[in-house]
Amino acid sequence: MFQRRKLRTPYLENIFNGKLHQTQRLTPNRSDWRVLVRVEKMWDTLEADVGEGLSFLFVDETGTKMHAFVEQSNQRKRFKRCLHEGEWKILTGFSVVMVNTEIRLTEARNKIALTSNTSVTPAEDSDAWIPLDIVPYDYVSNFWNDERTSFPRDFLGFILEVRETMLREDVSIPRNPLNDDPKTTNTIDFTLQDNDGDQIQCRVKGALASKFKRFWLYYGKIETIVCLLTDWRVLEDADPAHIESEEGISRFEFNPIGFDEVDHFTEIMCSSSQDSSKEEVEEMEFDYFNGCRTDNKS
Repeated sequence: MFQRRKLRTPYLENIFNGKLHQTQRLTPNRSDWRVLVRVEKMWDTLEADVGEGLSFLFVDETGTKMHAFVEQSNQRKRFKRCLHEGEWKILTGFSVVMVNTEIRLTEARNKIALTSNTSVTPAEDSDAWIPLDIVPYDYVSNFWNDERTSFPRDFLGFILEVRETMLREDVSIPRNPLNDDPKTTNTIDFTLQDNDGDQIQCRVKGALASKFKRFWLYYGKIETIVCLLTDWRVLEDADPAHIESEEGISRFEFNPIGFDEVDHFTEIMCSSSQDSSKEEVEEMEFDYFNGCRTDNKS
């Protein structure tokens, strides 16, 4: 469907001669790793066992995603200053930690720990094509118990329906043992449809739900909204939602630009829409013509 562009030669040469390492090969048994990554996402975290934190999603030129976190609280401001979304950086002096839980944030079973020893160097922007991790709709209902849905995935479609904001219980919200207030958050359920007519039910939660509502009120119902969801989690129980947003890492974009997959989807959608409109016009003209003939005969 899409042709992968060749990785630029300098990157390959640096991989081959050992000056850079691919993130998919990182292991905890050494500390001299040197990687070239793009800062895909950055978000603040709050967890019951560790408190406040700072996380990143990195991606290298092969498309491999890697979760990273700031290990020491006194280093959060430094990494916020030197790591910005969309920028390419060379990282050295970090640690690699294994992820032992099945539910995780990336396909990789390890993550990067950014420490006071970590060095961040600006790098030239890469021209490599990094594909989205889009999951077909008809796979969702069959994949919830598959290892490929143990981590968030990407979804693409046009918004068919948006339902009212609701207050729901969210067990993922951290709460201290002395606080018995309910774990509730605002949610919005909406339906995405692909070009084959298949649909998935989506749920956006918390602060992202408020942002989604604002965007929908501004852009919705004026035109068909193509929506890209990146890093959303497939739910085990698909009643009524199939997928939902994950705090911090999940994003949405209305009518996004700069993605080959979105361009291809929109091209098919517009082509199908034009074909349908043409058929409707031809049918209307045929019915009108037959009606005139009938009227003339009478």
